[in-house]
Amino acid sequence: MIMNSIDRILEQLQDINWHSLDEIKKVIPMPAHKLNEVLCFLQKQALIDKKNEELRITCTGLKFLQLKY
Repeated sequence: MIMNSIDRILEQLQDINWHSLDEIKKVIPMPAHKLNEVLCFLQKQALIDKKNEELRITCTGLKFLQLKY
């Protein structure tokens, strides 16, 4: 389930625009504390940037998605 959530988050952010945390919460059905853990993991791996309550994918995150497909 976590890997599926990671994929869905990155896919949601792949347009390179900033997205609100609320947008992500609507797409990813998981408890807020779990979602925060996943987002922290993605940020530590440099797959996303997080600024205040907004997120966007990084170049590394985009490369990860390309490798996946």
